[in-house]
Amino acid sequence: MSLLAFLKSSGAKSAAELPAIDAATARQWQTGESCIFIDIREDAEFGAEHIPGAHPAPLSRLEQALPGNRKGAKAVFYCLSGMRTRTNAARLAASGFAEAYILDGGLRAWKAQGAPTEH
Repeated sequence: MSLLAFLKSSGAKSAAELPAIDAATARQWQTGESCIFIDIREDAEFGAEHIPGAHPAPLSRLEQALPGNRKGAKAVFYCLSGMRTRTNAARLAASGFAEAYILDGGLRAWKAQGAPTEH
């Protein structure tokens, strides 16, 4: 089954419907709500710097690397600038989370807000 057919049959959001949130909202969600941050960059990039508590799920092995506790969970996907998350939005929308969002501007926007990162 193609990804498009899967999306249509599962009722998953299309790429155009996967909403973006700004870094300020993401910071509020990180501290006050049950939310999983998913870093879709490759392992070396994640190891160099990432959002504290983020789960690594590189695009090269996304399906195998996603956390198992997706049902009922809210996910915020991010990369360095937001480009990879926007480009892969349909794939991310089909990942099985109850709610899925893109961090607009990615890790760069997060850091511009003065938010902490881990190495």
